[in-house]
Amino acid sequence: MEKVKVTRKYQVTIPKEIRERIGIKIGDELLVSEDEQRIILEKPADLDAIAGAWSHIEDADSFMKDVRRLWRTWRLK
Repeated sequence: MEKVKVTRKYQVTIPKEIRERIGIKIGDELLVSEDEQRIILEKPADLDAIAGAWSHIEDADSFMKDVRRLWRTWRLK
């Protein structure tokens, strides 16, 4: 666990080892939340990393047509 100091503008420096391990670069945005007495900084999900996760979908229009076709087959009670 690293120790950092809060400046008079309430800023802290993220230690180099942690920045490099997580991949934080200048200009990156972080999500800030709290859990009781903890302040949590998180790097948001990298959309480029998950792009292509649905590579079987050629385009949104044909995908939505398929979904709507399936919806019509559902029987609601």
